[in-house]
Amino acid sequence: MAELQLASPYNQVTKRDGTNVTVGNFRQRIPAGFESFTSGTITFTLADYEKIKFEGDHVIDDVSRAYPQLAIRDFELRPFSGFTLGGDKFILGPSPMMMGLTMATGNQTISTDAENPTEIVVQTTNNFLDSGHLFTSARSLIEYTSKVSSTRFLGYVKSGPNTLNNNDELIQFSGPE
Repeated sequence: MAELQLASPYNQVTKRDGTNVTVGNFRQRIPAGFESFTSGTITFTLADYEKIKFEGDHVIDDVSRAYPQLAIRDFELRPFSGFTLGGDKFILGPSPMMMGLTMATGNQTISTDAENPTEIVVQTTNNFLDSGHLFTSARSLIEYTSKVSSTRFLGYVKSGPNTLNNNDELIQFSGPE
């Protein structure tokens, strides 16, 4: 078995460009401004969501669509984590932050050509940004350049299948670039 000998100073790393970086154990130091935080409390944990009240526009069905693999066991087994057992970062905010969730209306073939986008018919474009990216339940990534109407996007498939089936779900993936 080979033995590794570390040279002093032990907490410096030489980068490929030749510069040195001093590294430290985060748990042994507290950066300025983080005096009241630990590395586990800078963001919400799953246990923090036990206090969420589902009412109005913010309903459990919306959470189920955004996190289809989420189960009670995530809250039981990972209460001090912000990640589900499936590896998804669980971020749940007030209903305005749960933007853009709709379903395809009818079976559709979507263009894969950015120069020749097609209209994508959905139940609603409410709560979606004016342009951005959609992720579908068929695992397609669609870039849409505009909302043509309250039930239509103009866009094309960037990756994944270029077909949508009736009631396929579409969620806001990101905003304009």
